Amino acid sequence: MNPEVLITPSVPLQALDQLLNSAVVLNWDALTQSATSGRVRVEYHIGVDGSLEYLKLWNHTREYWSLICEYSAHSGWSDGPRFCNGFHSRSLSRLLQSIMTIERQATHMRNPNTNGRLEVGPPTVEEVEAATLRVSETFQPVATDSRSKRGSEARTKVAESQ
Repeated sequence: MNPEVLITPSVPLQALDQLLNSAVVLNWDALTQSATSGRVRVEYHIGVDGSLEYLKLWNHTREYWSLICEYSAHSGWSDGPRFCNGFHSRSLSRLLQSIMTIERQATHMRNPNTNGRLEVGPPTVEEVEAATLRVSETFQPVATDSRSKRGSEARTKVAESQ
């Protein structure tokens, strides 16, 4: 009997800015009034331990910035993104919660206790595809599928019995 070695794919490291950019791109319609104009700004703070402490998303339309949502990693401060000014997106909320959960696995070049900021314009089709791929690669399940393992074991037993 040969010992079976299970190989689980590793989750690739993603840059924090790229993950946040992807979150905005994939939820563009919920964050802006137009598919072809506007800007979304993401502001975040890296804490003294090097982890993401909080973030804010802003929408730019008609010459002013409007707060979309804010999210703190401190569990006592919030239990998820808090939306403002009529904005809401369940998919963005879930994606931001996922990013905050794995953010220690995301890379960033910020020093502790510093701020980061990025602005995102209307995404192209290629940017949407890249964001979709980045998010699916980052948040794919790492566990092996026990049903496929059982199926291969059953096929092996049938082959051995013949």
